[in-house]
Formats: sequence, structure tokens, C-alpha cells
Amino acid sequence: MKTQMKSLADELRKSIGTGEVIPSNKDPVVGAKGKKLDATKDDPVSGKGKKASDIISRIREFDCSDQKHLLHPRLDARTVALLGRLKLASGLDMNRVIAFSIVYLFERHPEIKSFIKESLENFE
Repeated sequence: MKTQMKSLADELRKSIGTGEVIPSNKDPVVGAKGKKLDATKDDPVSGKGKKASDIISRIREFDCSDQKHLLHPRLDARTVALLGRLKLASGLDMNRVIAFSIVYLFERHPEIKSFIKESLENFE
């Protein structure tokens, strides 16, 4: 009979991988006034909660498996802490969130792409 010792970190990793993490009441990621973030018929979701669950599902669906380049973004401590809490609450990896955010930025603001193109044409 084998006995396995698991640390708290191992148990958290396992629960995050299966999506079983239940945020505590003190966690700032939990919706205001105890509102649920998923849509049900009995309990309508607030506008902010619906937007949050929509963007989280879009990040989960974002395919970053074919990405080969590795960046090391410099983030302030507050942003890193927020990304860490997001990972605990939703199981989303920080790299996936950052990659999605950059792609989303360029999709939402095509003027950045045109600025880059114009700047490179006028470079000579």
C-alpha cells in the first residue's frame, strides 16, 4: 500500500486543472453581492458578470498552441497579483491571458497596424 503525501500546492494545481476551484467570499474576483457569474434562468446575471464570463470563455477558447515565440513582459506587482488571482479563480494561464490580450488589442484597434505600416514606409 503506497501512501502519497500531497502538499497544498499540489492539491490546488490538481483542482485548477479540473476547474473545481471555488473562490472564497474574500476573493475580489467573486461577483459583487454574491451574484453568480454563470447564466441561469432563476438568477439573472448582471451586465458586468456576463461580460466577465464572456471574455473568460473567449480566453479559454483562444488557441495558442502554435505560438513559438517567448516574451518576457515586464509587469508591475499589482498586475502580476491580479493575474495570479485570475489563474486561481478561472484556471487561466498568465501566458494565455497576455497572448490573448495582445491579439485582442490589435483586432480592436486596427489603426495601430496602419500606423506601423505607414511608419515603415516612411522609414527610408
